Amino acid sequence: MLRHFRYNIIIRILILLLLISGVTVSIFIGNYILAVLVGIIVIISVTNLIQYVNQTNKDLANFLASIKYNDFTTNNSTNLIGEHFEDLHEGFNMINRKFLDIRAEKEANHQFLQTLVQHIDVGLLGVNKDGEIILINNALQKLLRKSYFTNISAIKKIDEQLWQVVTKLESGQRELLKVDIKNNLLQLSIQAVDITLQKEPYRLLSFQDIQNELEAQELVAWQKLIRILTHEIMNSVAPISSLSSTLMGLIGEKNHLDEELLGQIKKSLTVIEKRSEGLLNFTEAYRQLTKIPPPQFKIIDVRNLIETVEILLTPEFEKNEVKLKLKNQEKAVNIKGDPNLLEQVLINLVKNSLDAVKDQTDPTITINLFGMEGGKTCLQVIDNGMGISESKLEQIFIPFYTTKENGSGIGLSLSRQIVRMHKGTLNITSTIGTGTVATIVI
Repeated sequence: MLRHFRYNIIIRILILLLLISGVTVSIFIGNYILAVLVGIIVIISVTNLIQYVNQTNKDLANFLASIKYNDFTTNNSTNLIGEHFEDLHEGFNMINRKFLDIRAEKEANHQFLQTLVQHIDVGLLGVNKDGEIILINNALQKLLRKSYFTNISAIKKIDEQLWQVVTKLESGQRELLKVDIKNNLLQLSIQAVDITLQKEPYRLLSFQDIQNELEAQELVAWQKLIRILTHEIMNSVAPISSLSSTLMGLIGEKNHLDEELLGQIKKSLTVIEKRSEGLLNFTEAYRQLTKIPPPQFKIIDVRNLIETVEILLTPEFEKNEVKLKLKNQEKAVNIKGDPNLLEQVLINLVKNSLDAVKDQTDPTITINLFGMEGGKTCLQVIDNGMGISESKLEQIFIPFYTTKENGSGIGLSLSRQIVRMHKGTLNITSTIGTGTVATIVI
């Protein structure tokens, strides 16, 4: 097409040169009438050449204008300027069709996402940097009992505490909040994420009412706790009651106490004393579990916690001939937390590992420390013990559940509670015959 265009321009210019020469010759020989006629033809040729060149510019300008105004319905025709521009116009039409296909696909995706956003049960709220609402779905309208609002500041009129959480929540964080909206008690899980679209910042907030799920889990937790409390109390009260009845019977049948009877009484009282102490210890352990002091947050280097625990438990490592390996601890890893509480968590986990590897031929405990995506820190305590069965693994975080002969059953429960107070997670994975991994993410 470009080759044809070039040839046509050259031919027209040559014709113009010949015509201009004809005008010059006519004037030279004095034939002015012929000169005027040829001059008219020159003007017509120049006009034709200009129109010929401008047609391409007009088509290109129209095409760019259609892009600017998102109008891709116009088809370019070759009828006006001939077959030499057929390829150019076909190219324009092909791009128009492609843009129409892209627009249709974009519209279909938009409709799909809109339907998805409106269908899910989680409330969604999208705002721009000025706090203007750009997205609100049906689920959130039902939760907040408000059909529509244009600015996020309207939440302040719904609930002051909810407004404080929404405005101060950092990206990637989750907050649990109990609110009363028009006499409807909600336990909301609120999460925020910041995104950038076309160089403009936006924030997406999700609101989920977890009241029913919490009530169900709370019921299960209470059932487990009551079962454990009943078991522990009955184990202590039943023999105390039985021995007390026996003692009353022995004393009631005798007018005087001989040495044999006194010996039986002393043994029974000793048993009663031990079981009473056990019941008191159990009660004290429960008190400890329910009275954790609030964390005193400050910036700490996790390596210092590990070093403190290592020094503290060195005698036990040496006594049991257990090797301690430290991984990925060359660089400082700082987190915000309470060093005393987190130190207690680490001590509990390492002591559990020490118990787990006692009977192994090459007992080894590894403490692994590394950073994760999103600024999180991961701390792992890994042992090569016999592992924990799946049935026991499901119960290890239940208060007072223990597999140790002299264990209280509150160590892991206490540790998980402390980690949750630091907005973190504590999980245990185990493989029989391979070992156990305790993972803290804060």
